[in-house]
Amino acid sequence: MTQEPSPKVLVVDDEEWMRDACGQILQPEGFDVITASDGQIGLELARRHSPDLILVDLKMPGMDGIAYLESAKALDPHVCAVVITGYATLDVAVEAMKAGACDFLAKPFKPAELRSVVRRGMEHRSAAVQTSTLLRGGASTAELHLAMLAHQFKSPLAVLRQCVGTVLQGYAGDVSPRAKGMIEIAAQRADQMIRFVSDWLTLSRLEQGKGAEEMEMVGVVELAEAAVQRAREDPSPGRPAIELVVAGDPGPIRADATALGELLGNLLDNAMSYTPVGGVVTVEVDATADGAAVSVRDTGPGVGPEDRDRIFEPFYRAMAQRGVPGTGLGLPIARLIAEAHGGQIELHTVLGKGSTFRVLLPREQRRSHVAAGSVKAER
Repeated sequence: MTQEPSPKVLVVDDEEWMRDACGQILQPEGFDVITASDGQIGLELARRHSPDLILVDLKMPGMDGIAYLESAKALDPHVCAVVITGYATLDVAVEAMKAGACDFLAKPFKPAELRSVVRRGMEHRSAAVQTSTLLRGGASTAELHLAMLAHQFKSPLAVLRQCVGTVLQGYAGDVSPRAKGMIEIAAQRADQMIRFVSDWLTLSRLEQGKGAEEMEMVGVVELAEAAVQRAREDPSPGRPAIELVVAGDPGPIRADATALGELLGNLLDNAMSYTPVGGVVTVEVDATADGAAVSVRDTGPGVGPEDRDRIFEPFYRAMAQRGVPGTGLGLPIARLIAEAHGGQIELHTVLGKGSTFRVLLPREQRRSHVAAGSVKAER
């Protein structure tokens, strides 16, 4: 199968160092980065390359960022544009949103902040393109209803989160500590709802047999390294340490790299959510007789006997999970992705000591999928 082209990011900024910095940060993440020194050149490159995401500086000589954004959106309504600027104010943020920006990034920013905003933008772009494709034909009524419903939820939630984030970053002026605390709760709830809609859409696609569509030979160690790096960039306070152990290199396997990345990300999110402060999450990669094994081990409370047979059911929350925010879809999604690759997930757990989710993946996808993620309990 022909390898899927890398997602394209167009950087439009009159400062050379900024264009170079964006390229150095994003290219190792698998993005094809194109740069332009002004708006006119940027529009020509947008016509020629059809980028998935545009990073545009607000203050540029000639055509400014807002004018450029409006012209770029006319070329491709689904392109995700992120406005970057050193003149961050509430008025600037509102103006950028009205012009169609999907996000806003103030200079100076850290590499992790840029990677995070680009990943969010790519998710926004993917959802918009998917909905548009379904509407053009070839989709079942159920798929159309699902895509439209997800779009109707995600679009206003994304705008809500963007506005709340703008206030939290101080662009609207000083906010009292009490008000800030309430706004932070609103931001957290918006993030949870956005994640829920995304997970719900992903689960529905997997249940329709669309979990491994772009199959190619991919390196398991490299996928694990990328998943660990993304998890380490999570800015949330109190996150546990994450260790990566390569017990054996299984080499490449035939898989959908994006889907496996999501599987590992879900297992890491789950492990970090239930590992207490000071605990450790360990990701271990090893070779098996016919493929690869990737284990994600936490030092959390473990899974009780009453929950082990239901832990992979959609929306099911085990007793230890009920006080922790989550959608109840991460583990079912991980299981379905493993099965779509002819693999399975095993759970090894000890109450009070932690759990290990072990993913077994064949080197070549088998014709028949393994039934369900098996569950094993250590005594």
